[in-house]
Amino acid sequence: MQSFETDGNQVEIIEGMTMEYPYCLHKRDLTNFVVPWHWHEELELGYIQEGISKIVTIGAEYTIRQGDGFFVNSNVMCMKQNASPGVKTIEINHIFHPVFLGGHFKSRFETKYLNPVINNRQIEVHVIRRGRPTADLILKNLYRLKELQNEADSELQTRNTLSETWSLLIKELQENPDTPKITQTEQANRLRSMIAYINQHYPEKISLAEIAKTAGVSEREATRCFKKNIGQSPMEYLIRYRLNQSKKLLSETGMTITDICQQFGFSDSAYFGKVFRKFFDMTPSEYRSGGI
Repeated sequence: MQSFETDGNQVEIIEGMTMEYPYCLHKRDLTNFVVPWHWHEELELGYIQEGISKIVTIGAEYTIRQGDGFFVNSNVMCMKQNASPGVKTIEINHIFHPVFLGGHFKSRFETKYLNPVINNRQIEVHVIRRGRPTADLILKNLYRLKELQNEADSELQTRNTLSETWSLLIKELQENPDTPKITQTEQANRLRSMIAYINQHYPEKISLAEIAKTAGVSEREATRCFKKNIGQSPMEYLIRYRLNQSKKLLSETGMTITDICQQFGFSDSAYFGKVFRKFFDMTPSEYRSGGI
């Protein structure tokens, strides 16, 4: 699974992304892993190889079934998770910066083909349903893009195939427009500020007052904003985020459970075990031994 890091501006750093080649392929196992709330300037075009996933944005949910694809627009705040607990779910995701297709600033490619989609705030997530002619062509290209990454010197082919896919995506969006959404910019910006603060400081001892302060709101308003938009309080989100981060160390390192719980801001291993069992219906030891 990929890690999640942010830069000084609280924007997610995409693992594998470079200035020299602003494209990367991520294969992510969502079976028992929740991709926490995040956002980034890069665009996403992918598909579900196995299982069923769910992408959640502020005020909307999108279910993507095996064989279907998805598009996530630039700077859309979202989270991803398995939509069918216990069923193996694998996501294949092509992530790329707009400059990969647009070239230089204010090029015709950028202004004519990229910006009309990127700047349309009504387009957050679009599900590419197989069985539609244009959608099937997009999916075929996404499969080809994955195979290209196993070949040497595939950079030009990758960009060419992705450019063709973008052209098809524009057609798909015109043929199957999504239902317009009521945007809540102020609430979204507040939530973004608070989540960014939690994602950066989660190992530390942080309070609801500190979280609310980052958005310039009261503790009551911070709680209302979280519960209305993502269905949990700020502190519940903090605990869930810590627990999901701890899963990586449990499965990929030999660190003791005591060291892990201390690294992620839990007071002691007993409390860590109690909340871990509450959320995942198993103890940290059972998770580590493969009881997932």
